[in-house]
Amino acid sequence: MRHSTRPTSAGQLYSELYHKRVDTRPVGTTAQLVCAWIEGGRLGFANDQDRRQAFADGVFLLTIPAELDITAADQFASEFYRGDASPYGHFKNIRANQFDDELLGFHQRVDQIEQFLLERRFWSRYYPTEITRIAEKMTEVSRLILGAALDYAGIPKHLWPQATGCCSQGAGAYHLTFNHYRAQLPEAGLSSHKDDGFLTILRTTQPGLEVNRLDRWESVKCAPDTFVINFGLSMEWLTAHCDSPVAAILHRVTHQAQDRISFGHFSSSNFIPHDHGIFSYYPTRGLERICDARELINNNDQEIYQGTVNAGGAQNENTQD
Repeated sequence: MRHSTRPTSAGQLYSELYHKRVDTRPVGTTAQLVCAWIEGGRLGFANDQDRRQAFADGVFLLTIPAELDITAADQFASEFYRGDASPYGHFKNIRANQFDDELLGFHQRVDQIEQFLLERRFWSRYYPTEITRIAEKMTEVSRLILGAALDYAGIPKHLWPQATGCCSQGAGAYHLTFNHYRAQLPEAGLSSHKDDGFLTILRTTQPGLEVNRLDRWESVKCAPDTFVINFGLSMEWLTAHCDSPVAAILHRVTHQAQDRISFGHFSSSNFIPHDHGIFSYYPTRGLERICDARELINNNDQEIYQGTVNAGGAQNENTQD
């Protein structure tokens, strides 16, 4: 198996998108996103044109399945950062030193965001039962969306487990994150980036999320009964050479003048107990390995908060988008 060449080093992932990461033009339009739904265990769209737009844009809305009650997760998102006696307030005290992964637990970032992040193998040990239940249901939703995207791209089904690090079988790496944006800080809400995994399910109802489509930043209007679905670098690289590639959307959160909360579910290639890796698929010669899955996760996280090196070698440090 050959190896493909991609800019996977920290500081280089967005070198070709540097102008977008430092783009300070005001946002004047609202993104008209396709809305999909899940019915009978399948992802549905109103028509083929909507299906093509959703995967080509790399972002769409999903009606929250009726059987998925996210009330407890909304409450968790509003309390985890308090450090008080509220039902979920104590999660602020669970830090990275309690795990074998420095990205997990509670973190205060250089942007406005502070977050609580756990990988699936820790869910039942730390999250209350009602939160773990929601996380597992979101994992199943993610698996259905991933299968629809792989089918759209034309990747042979027998290659799905290897191509996705078992994510297509519901055995990938999954993270549930809760986010709070601190209005008292002057920084950006969250710097522009693409997620590193295959796809993200985001719950947000407050203004602030912006996406870059057709080299233009647009605001996203989120209804209370929908998730925002966006694809990440792992999916973009996997399908880049397919007849119908799936895009990864560059997105950000603008500066927040009021406290803002959200939560999200990330689906990635499995890296425990061994790293399955990140691949590109070529219709004429099959899968080619790009890098370790964990390498992509770590370098993307570092670059989001430390900036991108442009072609001339200069670096934007935590760009204020």
